[in-house]
This record gives sequence, C-alpha cells and structure tokens, in this order.
Amino acid sequence: MTEYEVVSVRTTDDVQVVRLCGEVDLTNAIEVRDAINDIASPDATTITIDLTPTTYLDSSGIAILFHLAERLNDRRQQLRLVVPPNSPLHTALELTNLPRTIPVQPTLD
Repeated sequence: MTEYEVVSVRTTDDVQVVRLCGEVDLTNAIEVRDAINDIASPDATTITIDLTPTTYLDSSGIAILFHLAERLNDRRQQLRLVVPPNSPLHTALELTNLPRTIPVQPTLD
C-alpha cells in the first residue's frame, strides 16, 4: 500500500485545516477517504484540505475530493483546497476541472 498521512492541523474561526501528506492512489484511496471523514469536524463551516505535502494524486484521489465536496455541501459546509502553483498535482486538478467545483488557493494564508 502507498504511504499517506492525514492530520488535522488546526481549527480556527470555524475553518478546519486537514493536511494530506504522501501519495493517494487506488491502493489507499478508501483509507484516505475514511481518515478525512473521521477528522472532518461537523462544527466547522469550512474544511480546507492542504495538499501542499501531497506528492501524488490519481483519479481515485480526485474522486474522493469531488465526493467530499458533495457531502460537505449537503451538510452546509464548504470544501477548499490548498495547492501551490508549483505542485505536481496542479496540472491533474486543472485537467479534471476540479477548481470549477472546489475553490483552490495557492497557500493557507
């Protein structure tokens, strides 16, 4: 299985930041999804997934993000992503039109 880590970094002003480290692919996508679901606070108005330390994200990882956005929207929460412009993920996210559905920002600031 591919190595990954999902960590809740902080929650401030009703925004929870969850950092996803490592790689997400078909071998661990379900575990990553479950880890994010376990960490995501139902009290936060916005969940920000920080993909800065993520080195690889295949189509199963991208699908997780689309489904998470739908689920959070049903709970009246927002999903945002942090993807630096020089990230290897940037091109894949653009090709899938993910930024049209989920706001993507270059930094946590």
